Amino acid sequence: MSDSIALNDLRILTVSGPERTVFLQGQLTQDVGLARPDSTLLSGWADARGRLLFAGHLFTLGAGADAPLALLVPESLAESLLKRMQMYVLRAKAQIALSGLAVYGQCGEGRHINPGTVQQLVYLQDATRRLFLGPAGTAVDESQQARNNWLLTDIRAGIPAIGTSTSGEFIPQMINLDLLNAISFSKGCYTGQEIIARTKYLGRVKRRMLRFSSDSAPPPPGTPVHATRGTVGQVVSAASTPVGSELLAVITIDDLPGPFFLDSTQTQRLERLDLPYAVPV
Repeated sequence: MSDSIALNDLRILTVSGPERTVFLQGQLTQDVGLARPDSTLLSGWADARGRLLFAGHLFTLGAGADAPLALLVPESLAESLLKRMQMYVLRAKAQIALSGLAVYGQCGEGRHINPGTVQQLVYLQDATRRLFLGPAGTAVDESQQARNNWLLTDIRAGIPAIGTSTSGEFIPQMINLDLLNAISFSKGCYTGQEIIARTKYLGRVKRRMLRFSSDSAPPPPGTPVHATRGTVGQVVSAASTPVGSELLAVITIDDLPGPFFLDSTQTQRLERLDLPYAVPV
């Protein structure tokens, strides 16, 4: 698969101005100084309770010395995240806006650059996946199946997505951001940092994101996961497969090895699958 996929459910939130790095460094879990124009970094933005408002990709919009910092955010959260982040600016010399550029993805060995592309980025250091930023309206694959396959690739890579139903639900370690190099524990203070750091130094995280398969249709994000004793987790994201679905879900570690189900009547069983990185359980 090398044709471009329309990622219409994503928007680009930009932070520009001379104090953009200092400002955003005080908000995100990632070290903002590592942002690049040619590849993305995973990052999160938490509230004062350490709960993630979203988790997304960080990069610079352009390669110039004054290039804005940019975040890929869900379309469904874009306006609320913009307004909330603007509340934190105060007197910092930074401006926050939503870009009009569209986001496209490619997965595979081919590289067909879209007409009008203004920037291309490697997707989280995965050389087989790329993002293209450009004008809206480019002739690309806008099918639900293409978008589903992109999400399925994320799920198999253990990359979480936070949307409206899960925003504010998880601390970063619950969705494995520490295992995905999306948290800096050395850069200094940021919103929610005290709780996030305390979780690290207390040791074992009680809930972790794991990968599962089901013979049922993809459950919506936020769907409860059940075990014998009751609700023990929550779906993070899910995509369809030829035989059902695959999903990422945050599970209470003490309830391993399961069994786990998508319904309280315990008829829709989940089967645990491996992730490409080790999860301490």
